[in-house]
Amino acid sequence: MKKYRSVLLRNTVKDNNVSNLIDRFDKSTGKWKDLNYQDTDKTGWDPSSHIYRISYLSYAYFDAHSDYYNNQKLVDIVNAALDHWLNEDYVNRNWFPMQVSIPRSLLNTAILLGDKLTAANYQKILDYASKIKIYKSGANLIWLADNVLHYALLVDDQEKAKEAIAKIVNEIQIGAPSGIQEDYSFYHHKERLQQFSYGGAYLEISARIAWELDGTSFAFPQEKVDILRKFLTEGMWWMARGPYTVPPTIDRAASRKYALEGTVSSETVNFLKDLDPENPKPYDSILKSLTGPLPITPEGTRSFYKSDFLTHHSNEASFFIKILSNRNLPVESFNGENLKGKFMNYGNTYFLKSGKEYYNLMPFWNWDLIPGFTHVEGTDGYRRKPFTGSLSADAAGVAVMDYELKNHEENTILTAHKSWFTYKNVMIAMVSNLHSSNGESITSLDQSLWAGWVKSGEKVFPTSGDYDLTDEGWVYHDGFSYGSSSAKKFGVKLSNTKASWGDINIKYRGEASRQKKVFLPYIKHDIGNFDYYVANVPSLEAADNLHQQPFWKILSNSADLQAIEFSDGLMAGVIWTPNKEMKMGKLTVTSDVPVYFIKSSEGLTLTSPDPRHKNIKITINGKQHQIENNLLSGTLISL
Repeated sequence: MKKYRSVLLRNTVKDNNVSNLIDRFDKSTGKWKDLNYQDTDKTGWDPSSHIYRISYLSYAYFDAHSDYYNNQKLVDIVNAALDHWLNEDYVNRNWFPMQVSIPRSLLNTAILLGDKLTAANYQKILDYASKIKIYKSGANLIWLADNVLHYALLVDDQEKAKEAIAKIVNEIQIGAPSGIQEDYSFYHHKERLQQFSYGGAYLEISARIAWELDGTSFAFPQEKVDILRKFLTEGMWWMARGPYTVPPTIDRAASRKYALEGTVSSETVNFLKDLDPENPKPYDSILKSLTGPLPITPEGTRSFYKSDFLTHHSNEASFFIKILSNRNLPVESFNGENLKGKFMNYGNTYFLKSGKEYYNLMPFWNWDLIPGFTHVEGTDGYRRKPFTGSLSADAAGVAVMDYELKNHEENTILTAHKSWFTYKNVMIAMVSNLHSSNGESITSLDQSLWAGWVKSGEKVFPTSGDYDLTDEGWVYHDGFSYGSSSAKKFGVKLSNTKASWGDINIKYRGEASRQKKVFLPYIKHDIGNFDYYVANVPSLEAADNLHQQPFWKILSNSADLQAIEFSDGLMAGVIWTPNKEMKMGKLTVTSDVPVYFIKSSEGLTLTSPDPRHKNIKITINGKQHQIENNLLSGTLISL
């Protein structure tokens, strides 16, 4: 309890916020004048804000840097506010505030203020917390168990504390339906990637509880600490650029303000560092990444097969590719959140340097043109296919998607083979076998914050507009170049978009609209094949040189085969058609199932993402191989 109290005392406050809370409080009623106590929304419920304000005033009372430090007025307001709330018995339909966030805030207030609370309020808090039961799974279970643990410590109930700790420890495992997966991605609400939303809470609370218990008879076993370390270093860190992440890692939470700056806290990293003194290096690197002037990442490429996600990092930039197979579920939209994001995660690409390229941009998006998405008029949904997945090897990555859009009547209106290849400073995308029954499609290469000059050679585009760059074939913006030499039309739309957060999340309903500048490069195409690239480049001149002299060659972009070769000999590709001989440079390959691969000096690493394909028969330059299919990391064949 002493250690937990020390964590609570790290909370600092802003004096102007405290002043506002004091001014708005009505002592005669015990309520805040600006809260709607008849509110019934499941998200952003005003009566819960009443409790969170009580906690904030408790932190202010103990904040030695605050003008309100040890101010009795705060204790008086806290007691009056508790009198009201605990006597009114407010209830919300959403289980989370009733069983997690509100009890946690009440317990924190009791732990901090103790006998400064009236005896009646202190006892009512204990009575309220005593009703919490430990059930559910994953992050939800750990949230509940955390409350039960600290209630048990307050009332000196050792058996209840032991029960809570045992359930938390048991939940720290690999491969549970809700929790950390074999590739260190995180599932919540079934097969959905929720790395920094629910996964972030899972790590934050588990690490803090492990730290609290360290040195006691209830200390976490080392194998559990190892799992938490790997979840951080082999999962979390690879899905972020410093303190910033991209929408696919937080699912519906992308519709919340500031959510893209919610990766992992320095406090959580330090908890794990204290618990794991034999492995300081990764923690020091992550702390530097979180607190340095520029975000940094591990360098290289990582495929998260379980969650259909590929990440590629260098010191200068990060690329993220989110696809969606029939093994993963679509993005969530409930509790009034993510009101427009039904196409999110279906073949989306994101590019970060500073980390702020998409920060708080979600309300201003054209949601039909989420970065990387191919859209055609009439699109209402999509179909998830088994031949969709990703692979990484030798600092290169491949992501593949069997792509199909449907209309409101469930009829197919667009199909395509899509693949993405990451290597060094570039991502090359190929679209082949494109067929549309609804006319010309449009593919968004990006949709980020319009920051500074947009240029192509000697042409500059300083104002809003829709510019045709087909003749130029490329455009440079904010350290990235976008180009294509095969698109029917290549353009860029610059806009000053007006929107409100309430458009995508009911929590912000009624907020005034604002404007933000949006950069949207795109390709229009009807049928057939095209390719494009996005590259991290230091200058306009470098962008021009890259377009004129790319360091890669498209070997094939057809319905049967998509393949690329880089100037240093690394090759990658997708064999869509089985049992057909494919020629790629010096390689001739025939596979009995569709596969994708990366060829380097080490050999050929390949896989098929469909778990039904347990074994693969493949012939390479006349030599037959029968291999066991490794879904997580691919199988290496020496050449």
